[in-house]
Amino acid sequence: MEIDHVVLATRSRQEAEQALAEAGLGIARGRELPGLGLSNLVVPLRHGQLLEVHYPNGKAPAPGAPPLLRFDSEALELHPEDTLIPVAWLVAVEEEARLRELAARHAMSLIEAPAEGPGFPPYLLAGFGQNFARRYLPCLIHWSEGFPPLRAEHGREPVGITGIDVAGPRDVIEDWCGDRPAGLRTVPGTSGAVRVEIGFADGGTVTLGVTSTA
Repeated sequence: MEIDHVVLATRSRQEAEQALAEAGLGIARGRELPGLGLSNLVVPLRHGQLLEVHYPNGKAPAPGAPPLLRFDSEALELHPEDTLIPVAWLVAVEEEARLRELAARHAMSLIEAPAEGPGFPPYLLAGFGQNFARRYLPCLIHWSEGFPPLRAEHGREPVGITGIDVAGPRDVIEDWCGDRPAGLRTVPGTSGAVRVEIGFADGGTVTLGVTSTA
């Protein structure tokens, strides 16, 4: 079971671009996330994995919108010394039937998102909302027509996510996912994802996230 992508919060597009460039990572695309007060940058790591970076765009969230801007702001305020902070993670489920089975078992919400044009294929998302109270839980995602085709000019060639540190109970996470996500490392606490490690073809790695838990 593979991690699909990790969502990171940052303070501005400029900060994100600088930090990603320093890590040797390029950006494939970005857009405004309607109604959330956020915009994003998408960083493909290899086929089937990516990073999604959120930053505030100065617009107020729509009434009743999911509190993602608030979650991002709280993470950034808690860790003022850090630039890219994980705030959510998603695990890929290859078979739709398996995702629906897990959703039924755990009473997960289901979102069937339609295609939004070239490069934005449809997907099925489970668990969005339930993970607001238990931030260590990932959403589960199934790409109905395959993972989006993404390319970026990287300074180094990424080979994917080699590890993720999540503050949360391992047994609960594994039961929620139906298996152990590759690269999962649990640490004390219940705050959710704190660091993500990216591997490169040259054998090196870079870690993005919280540098101190003090």
